[in-house]
Amino acid sequence: MKYYFLSIFAFITLMSATCGNKPTCLPVTVDTDANKTEFLGKWYEIASIPQFFNIGCQCTTAEYVDNGNNIIVKNSCRLGGAIIGIPNNIEGTATVPDPNVFAKIKVRFPVSPVDADYWILDFGPNGDYMLVGAPDKKSLFILSRTSTLNQGTYNNLVSKAQDMCFKVSDLKLTKQDNCAGV
Repeated sequence: MKYYFLSIFAFITLMSATCGNKPTCLPVTVDTDANKTEFLGKWYEIASIPQFFNIGCQCTTAEYVDNGNNIIVKNSCRLGGAIIGIPNNIEGTATVPDPNVFAKIKVRFPVSPVDADYWILDFGPNGDYMLVGAPDKKSLFILSRTSTLNQGTYNNLVSKAQDMCFKVSDLKLTKQDNCAGV
């Protein structure tokens, strides 16, 4: 009986220590102001949590082109440097499974057997910038219509991602200098 109570005491102590250190996370939610019209066009990657496909990239852009039933996704960057780097381009397809929630997009590239979640977590006024992430919190991108983003806006987007418990310490700024003509 004594061991039973000790076991329960140890379990409660362990649980309270574990739960006490756990941050309170907001749910991963999308911005309902995101819309197809303002989403289409060219975007510059300002920062991202590195993924296998963008390691070593700079001058990274994404272009979204309406194709009727879906959206053509054209991602490009330069590997190894803006001036003498190697162009790295890939084209995929984006779909919106629920037409009432444009911000929950599915993207597929030829190198992937499955669709990836591409959720718009924050969409700037007039589509000036966006924070994009996956509900599993393994990917995060900060995109802008220009190759730079106001520091205050950047900080607000990082704070929003942090509130949802994305690992913002893994964010890497994307080099966008000397990219003219790339």
